[in-house]
Amino acid sequence: MTELEMIQRAKMYMEKLAQGIDPISDQEIPEDSVLNNVRLARCFFYVSGVLDQVIANGGNVKKTPKKNFYVTEEELRRLNPSPEPIRITQFVELVMNAINDPDRKKLKTTTITDWLIEKGFLSKQADTDGKSKRLPTAMGEQIGLAVKLREGQYGTYQAVYYSEEAQRFLLDHLQEMLQAEK
Repeated sequence: MTELEMIQRAKMYMEKLAQGIDPISDQEIPEDSVLNNVRLARCFFYVSGVLDQVIANGGNVKKTPKKNFYVTEEELRRLNPSPEPIRITQFVELVMNAINDPDRKKLKTTTITDWLIEKGFLSKQADTDGKSKRLPTAMGEQIGLAVKLREGQYGTYQAVYYSEEAQRFLLDHLQEMLQAEK
């Protein structure tokens, strides 16, 4: 019997005990039995729920922490930019979908935008409300960054779009961005 099968059996035993049934004989546990105590039944239900989580985790008691985001050269070669201009969140989604590794932390948009600010492709500016926004500089426009006006629930706002060329630029420099983040 595998470890996972033993956990599944233990869960089944806990469920039966919680319901007042002897898991070995499938007979009802007598009312005067200590196993038929309400407090024990709650405990059995609780343990059953914990075992449910362990089973859902493939039999692993502990969840392994996710690895920091990284990208291999092979993964970078497989990534194809969108032919349509996209926002930075869509670009990150494109990267994460292509990598498709649930054990890896998500690439942060700020990893990219902070690097672009540091290199002079974006600049932080305050709008009339005092909120900080990131807008392309002349250098950013040269690599394919553009601002489009958008309508949102709070009115019109400026959104930065990344052309196919800008996305290629980001992919070409992604390793450098990840190193700068460390």
